[in-house]
Amino acid sequence: MAFCKFCGKELGEDNKCTCAEFQDNERNAEMFIKSTETSEDKPIKRGGTLKYIAAFLCLALIIVLVILIAAASASYKAPIQDLTKGIRKADSQMIIESMYTEMTMAELSIKAKENQLTWDEYIRTNNKAIESSIDGLGIKRLKVEILAKEKLSGSNFDKIERYYKKTFNADAKKAYRVEVEFTYKENGIKSTAKGWLCVVKLKGEGWKFCPQYSQDNFNFIDQSIKFE
Repeated sequence: MAFCKFCGKELGEDNKCTCAEFQDNERNAEMFIKSTETSEDKPIKRGGTLKYIAAFLCLALIIVLVILIAAASASYKAPIQDLTKGIRKADSQMIIESMYTEMTMAELSIKAKENQLTWDEYIRTNNKAIESSIDGLGIKRLKVEILAKEKLSGSNFDKIERYYKKTFNADAKKAYRVEVEFTYKENGIKSTAKGWLCVVKLKGEGWKFCPQYSQDNFNFIDQSIKFE
């Protein structure tokens, strides 16, 4: 025999009581059960879900494209930044890679062997020469800021195109005249030098610094890029 925990009356055959408290408790229990139904118990609106997925994928694709475009548009800066870092660290390997094609670097390697030097020995020799030149000029903490760029076209680009074809057997695809400002310490005094450099995009090689068509009043560059 069972009794109602709310009013104490004997429960009926269905174990239920007619008192208000028992009835309220029953209704609350039913509402709780309904509110905790799993998504598997509910109809899935597949059309709406697919729309959300498609929108998310579209947004993700746009973000990736923006990143790739931004990276591609800024890649012309890389050889100038590498050149500056190479001079600052007296790292001739970095300077060479910022300027020369793979074929030219292979030719330099052959010349090094002709002089009884391994490539590592050749690089170390040039590193010392760069360090000596920079120390002689009293240059420290060299940094570069790229201020603007201008695409070269017409006869200006034609000259660059012919130069790379004749000298390096490389195809120039694009060239920029880039305005730069170098900041550095010269004999302990902060100095700046503003001017322009030329960068060229070569087929299969990417962007390279072009000293041949760059301004020639940056002494720390002129004395750091002579490789024989």
